[in-house]
Amino acid sequence: MIFIDWFLPAYKAGGPVRSVANIVERLNYKFNFLIVTSDRDLGDNAPYNNIKTDIWLEKKKYKIIYLSPKKQNYKFIKNIIEQTNFDSAYFNSLFSFKFTLLPLFLVRKKKKDAKIILAVRGMLGDSSLEIKNKKKYVFLKVTSFFNFFRRITWHATNNTEIENIKDKISPKSKIILAKNISSKPGVYGAKEITDTIRITNISRIASIKNIHFAIEVLKEVKITKHIIFDIYGPKEDEDYYNKCLKLSKEVPDNINVIFKGTLNHDKVNEVLNKYHFFFFPTLHENFGHVIFEAFSAGLPVIISKNTPWQNLKEKNIGFDIDLSNKNEFIETIEKLSNISQEGYDLMSRKSHEFATKFSSDETITNNTIKLFE
Repeated sequence: MIFIDWFLPAYKAGGPVRSVANIVERLNYKFNFLIVTSDRDLGDNAPYNNIKTDIWLEKKKYKIIYLSPKKQNYKFIKNIIEQTNFDSAYFNSLFSFKFTLLPLFLVRKKKKDAKIILAVRGMLGDSSLEIKNKKKYVFLKVTSFFNFFRRITWHATNNTEIENIKDKISPKSKIILAKNISSKPGVYGAKEITDTIRITNISRIASIKNIHFAIEVLKEVKITKHIIFDIYGPKEDEDYYNKCLKLSKEVPDNINVIFKGTLNHDKVNEVLNKYHFFFFPTLHENFGHVIFEAFSAGLPVIISKNTPWQNLKEKNIGFDIDLSNKNEFIETIEKLSNISQEGYDLMSRKSHEFATKFSSDETITNNTIKLFE
């Protein structure tokens, strides 16, 4: 039984939705998945169209119940847990009350033999904890005092997350390392280098995604070619969006920064294939599914070092740069603006090949199986 705040057809919450969707897609042959989630996408005031709520629905690869706000309560969630057979409970947020803390408490109380697994999804990283930091640190102190996270198997997706769990929760925590399962590689098409360099970013418009930094970099890029930087994603933080929008009007005349709005995941591969490069100087990514999807579409990436995707220049598939070195970001974009067609085609092909190889790594799938067994 998987508890998650948002699930398909949700897409605005980004990575966590993809992480769980990919698990279900890859492992439904081995496990029966039961998904408990909300009836609307992140930030939406209305439920999904034409989806029944508060009852179990049978999908091709899983069963799911979409909870309306009035049913996201102790009594209804207790009934779900009591009336449903499951061997493991999998939670996908450290701080969600309705889809982690409440059901975790009830599973421990009502299903004493069930294995309890919690994926922190990067929420214990320093950059993540700095957002609403007082509330989060109080939460960690209180849950530690009451030993709330006892009898938990922690799902870590990289070595940094292992260290974060040991440091922020307990050095004695039981942790299983299983990298995120990626999507299957998408369509990859040739992209012609012209006098216009097309760059994109797909992410929530929130401070942790560091979009303002990307625009500030472009403000200082000195080239004669035309650059289009299209940004896709929901406005999670209206004040931050306005800050970025103001900055976007300060770039040189040969550079256009355009906010394109939300993008349904079904369209991501198609849209990515319209661009040359993916620019994402994020403050922190636990995995960065959209980075993988950029590789998959044959887009070399320009990203920060705060992701699991490292040493990209050596692989000739992009650049991972320390955020303290703004000039290196500027110089990289200036250099890429003059790349030859032959040079770009090689980078693009290697990016797609890298994604294909990563997606077919059975070790990742097997480690995720171990997580649930």
